[in-house]
Amino acid sequence: MFARISALLVAFALAVTGLATAQERFGTLRGTVTDQQGAAIPGVTVTLTNAGTGSVRTLVTDANGVYVAPDLAPGRYTVAFELSGFAKVERSDVNVLLGREFALDAQMRVGALTETVQVTGSAPLVDVRSTVVQHNVTAEEFNQLPKARSFQSIALTAPSVNQGEVEGGIQVNGASGAENQFTVDGVSTNSLINGSSRQSAVFEYLQEVQVKTTGIPAEYGGALGGVISAVTKSGGNTFRGEGHYYYEGSALSAGPVDRLVLNSSDDTSVSYFNEGKQPIHRNEVVDRWADRS
Repeated sequence: MFARISALLVAFALAVTGLATAQERFGTLRGTVTDQQGAAIPGVTVTLTNAGTGSVRTLVTDANGVYVAPDLAPGRYTVAFELSGFAKVERSDVNVLLGREFALDAQMRVGALTETVQVTGSAPLVDVRSTVVQHNVTAEEFNQLPKARSFQSIALTAPSVNQGEVEGGIQVNGASGAENQFTVDGVSTNSLINGSSRQSAVFEYLQEVQVKTTGIPAEYGGALGGVISAVTKSGGNTFRGEGHYYYEGSALSAGPVDRLVLNSSDDTSVSYFNEGKQPIHRNEVVDRWADRS
């Protein structure tokens, strides 16, 4: 009986952990829709369209005029608010970031059904519901940053993050490299041997990378340093792709120089010695294609 209860408790803990970790794949939008007098408007249709993939999410405000859009893939969205008797309100270029929840309110006014109020130049969204200090880098910024070939290098662009060989890699707020948590699409990739990431997802596949450094939730119990999360790109309605080839090896490196070596037989004479170049060739081919609707 005790063994059965213990097994159930372990299964429940794993399930809860899995749900908590899975949240690192998405972002959330929530808000309140009101009229010009500030009264809540129920029944408003809220349509969110992902600019990159073309996917559409439709919601309806409740009796308090509130809507919540969880589990949104990171990216830029166009958000439209519609209700019969009111002018349509549209917000474009709304950037949903990984692991963050933003408030996006709207005010509607009485108007014709064909009228649309386009809201532009608004202030950037701020997540006021979280105390976590986190740094998000989107795919739009990847090509503008000096970086290595894997997503872990993005962590070095965040404040309070350094790198050291003695400390075992990436240090967050002085913690060792083995005290970080790495996830790709919500799945932990930490090595059981040294704590580093077992997967090195290249940037061509990624939509966004997030680095948590302070105020990390209790669900990341082993993350005494930081949490580095990455999410991969999704497909869209247009068939597109890209390919890259990377080479590193002895063909691009300089040859070793001659060294003076003391003759061990007489400990007096010297001669030049050249070890020769060691043949090393590392080839990497990267391609990404997307045609899903």
